[in-house]
Amino acid sequence: WVPQLQLQKLTQPDPSNRPSVGDSTADLHTLAHDVIRGDFGQVRRLATRQLVTSADAAHQTVLMLVADAPETPVQTEKSILYLFELGANPKAADANGDTAAHLAARRDHLRLLTLLSFDSKWLRNDNGATPLMEASRTGSWKCAKHLLHLLRQWRFNEYINHRNSKRSRLLGLKDPEGRTASDLATLSGHSELASYIEREMRLDVKRFGVISGLTAQEEADRQKLQRLAEAGDSAGLRRAATHGSCDLPDSFGSTALMWAAHNSSCADEALWEKLVQL
Repeated sequence: WVPQLQLQKLTQPDPSNRPSVGDSTADLHTLAHDVIRGDFGQVRRLATRQLVTSADAAHQTVLMLVADAPETPVQTEKSILYLFELGANPKAADANGDTAAHLAARRDHLRLLTLLSFDSKWLRNDNGATPLMEASRTGSWKCAKHLLHLLRQWRFNEYINHRNSKRSRLLGLKDPEGRTASDLATLSGHSELASYIEREMRLDVKRFGVISGLTAQEEADRQKLQRLAEAGDSAGLRRAATHGSCDLPDSFGSTALMWAAHNSSCADEALWEKLVQL
């Protein structure tokens, strides 16, 4: 029962994480705007510990406001990290129980989601949904993949009481209607993403991170991408890679992006743009 209790603590929202509402809403939204623009100089001038931990009338903190914005420039990362230095709480929830991770997952705001702590990425909102469920419902491929790929690490696959690993439990979480992330993707019309999630649930991560579980067709697709990358065929790799195939792992977790990175002949900028977008 102890592992189960720990999992419940990991995935259930904590009412104490609701931020206090302050009277500096204008400053809060101005700060969020500066963070989104990546203007670190302005962020450093305006941000204070009190402002960073305060919230507007909807209980949204500056971190949530940034999470709910479209994709941000790379300069934003420095400003987001500065918010954490001043005490920004990634587990804080707004009036709907949404954390920054829920909001980022809906927006496919990968830059912010990657900077959040692991535990904050698996909390439930007031509707019982995790960030992975939100990403699945909205078809947010980048954020869904990030969350799924975190669980390819061996440290999340050690079995508890010889039964379920943390990976299998988190992937198998259901909302109050009994729907998994894969179910929500299917119901929302994102069938390709649903199939991708189902494959991740099927993969077996063994000791020292050795991965198995691909079907014969998936293994053939993976080998094709690897051959193209090792041959330096950037154009062929660009044509062959898809959302579903580009991250097919070999037994050690290597993907098409990693194989291409090993080959200096894969210097085609269009290839890297395509793989990163996928």
